Amino acid sequence: MSTSEFSGWAIRRNGSCVGEVDCGVTRDPFHACCPSSAECPSQYNVACCPFGQNCTAAAVETPKCANGSWAMFDNAGFFCCEKGYIGYNYRGTDGCSKSGISLPDGALPLAEISQASFSSSSTTSTATPTATPTLDSQSSSDSDSDSNPSSSALVGAIVGGVLGGVAFLALVILCLWFVRRRKARLEEAAQSFMLNQEPPIPIRTEKYAATVAPGQVEIDGNSRAELPNDAATKPHELA
Repeated sequence: MSTSEFSGWAIRRNGSCVGEVDCGVTRDPFHACCPSSAECPSQYNVACCPFGQNCTAAAVETPKCANGSWAMFDNAGFFCCEKGYIGYNYRGTDGCSKSGISLPDGALPLAEISQASFSSSSTTSTATPTATPTLDSQSSSDSDSDSNPSSSALVGAIVGGVLGGVAFLALVILCLWFVRRRKARLEEAAQSFMLNQEPPIPIRTEKYAATVAPGQVEIDGNSRAELPNDAATKPHELA
């Protein structure tokens, strides 16, 4: 295999390298780090090359990161950051910052640039180094989740909508139950009131005796009443 198949640029780590080859401090606190299967010759920025070889020229000709999962930037010389991080120029030196975190005062953000295409053997040797640090894998997953906030926002909106709908339905059911319970109490109170009332006192009405028709009737149809049976008024026959 040619040296260009193994060449790639180092990553900038804020602090010491973990499970990687430490190529030294670039600007405190940043260190240039290469995969554990490579070494870093000290010329033209920091390139990661196979042991005992100098691949700097090949890395300049076909620029790419030593690990295919990193993002590459150019600041008068190539360097790499974790995917989802922002590369920046701070007083002529390279730095990497997690997306969403404020850059140092005076730092200028850089645009990520495309990397050279990998051959199958290059992809295997660079994208899958001999020892992959656990901390780097965790940082990469954190970066991916931070760089895709729209998915989290969409999930949050869906969950919020479902919870809001359930709360509204529960409120409607509670209102209906309260109305029905209140109506039942009113009906129960009305029935109790009616049962406790004294029965009304019946009204007595007088019945008038029918007028007895006179026993004798004149020819003209008018009734005739006899004078009272009084001796003073009783007619006497002449002697």
